[in-house]
Amino acid sequence: AERARRIRAERAAQRGRLLPQQRRVEEKRARKADRKAGKAARKAALKRARPVERRFRIRRRVALTLIVLLLLAGLGAGSWLLLARSGLAEVETVEVTGTLTVPREAVLGVAAVETGVPLIEVDTKAVARRVAGLPGVASVQVSRGWPHSVEIAVVERTAVALARTPQGVTLVDATGVAYQKAPEVPPALPMLGFGAVGPDDPSTKAALAVLQALPPDLRGQVTTIDVDNAATEPTVRLGLGERQVLFGSTDRADRKIAVLVPLLTQEGSVYDVSSPELPTVTR
Repeated sequence: AERARRIRAERAAQRGRLLPQQRRVEEKRARKADRKAGKAARKAALKRARPVERRFRIRRRVALTLIVLLLLAGLGAGSWLLLARSGLAEVETVEVTGTLTVPREAVLGVAAVETGVPLIEVDTKAVARRVAGLPGVASVQVSRGWPHSVEIAVVERTAVALARTPQGVTLVDATGVAYQKAPEVPPALPMLGFGAVGPDDPSTKAALAVLQALPPDLRGQVTTIDVDNAATEPTVRLGLGERQVLFGSTDRADRKIAVLVPLLTQEGSVYDVSSPELPTVTR
């Protein structure tokens, strides 16, 4: 009986010692559960707050953008009034570049830019249209050179052939435009031997396509260009002084030229490369 009492007493003591430890474990678990619950609550609160914050940020960004645009519009209007009415940026000079054959005075005359007017009021597009109407002008750009100049940059047409027109011998550029009467002593350019020269004329297109495809040294030998069968399939004939080249259509032009160059080293009067696989030379 005494032994049993001792065993019961030892077990009670052990339970007494374990109780505070279990209590601490439970308290630790409770604190961990509280932390998790707090985190979950904070996350839920953040999720609820995010749409509100996003809408606020969007509204704030839109408002700032509108304010900036209004400020820029105000600055632009103020700058325009300052430049237009203050006299700080008036036209003093008109600069013309790129003219060699087109007279500078002709460009200035049709440009009709007045000095003393506000630079910002100059209609650069209208000036460009007027200058582009000059016969020898291929293209033109007009810009403002702040604070006191208008700049006109001209690209002139380059003659590649001659044509006989009612106005006399006329210069023709690479696009087929007969744009200006040739000087009394015309430049050494091929003469187009057909009538209606123009950018949309089939004969003009065929003749200039072949001319531009020729190597420079051979192109310089061409004196005349004639075109047959213009209504169906234009066929080109080149005159090289006393010699003649039957070039044919513009198809396979590169191949025909590759055959023609060595063929011209042979003596002859007519060189037919219209069929490059079967070239012939007539003496």
